[in-house]
Amino acid sequence: MKRSAALRDLSDDHHTALVLALRARRAAESGDAEAVTTAWAAIDRDFPRELEPHFEIEERWLAPALTAAGEAALSARLHEDHAALRGFVASGAERNAERLGRFAARLAAHVRFEERTLFPAAERRLSPAALTAIAGACRQQRTRA
Repeated sequence: MKRSAALRDLSDDHHTALVLALRARRAAESGDAEAVTTAWAAIDRDFPRELEPHFEIEERWLAPALTAAGEAALSARLHEDHAALRGFVASGAERNAERLGRFAARLAAHVRFEERTLFPAAERRLSPAALTAIAGACRQQRTRA
């Protein structure tokens, strides 16, 4: 699907998220305790490095712009999904197959929501200045990484 250049970096991040979700789902469904442990280790490694910076850009730049453009419900859903996903990886959270499967499903559903609903709404509703600011935040994040 064609994506606005301003949202391209955020959209590209979704590949990493979907790969993580797929591996987590497969491990959860495998019945193999070692695969579950390995999947949680990958999440613990990749979430702060890959997903958290993505979430931060969306929360700082995209969500407020959407709210200002009259899309508060979409912004609220974004925040709810991020909070739920952070909850799965929080320190002290259970690390079992059932929870891994729920994490995988929530992450995949979140990516679908962003690609099918949130980003198209942003492309329609946000001003060129807001989109430029989001793209700039993405570029800045990439240079820090």
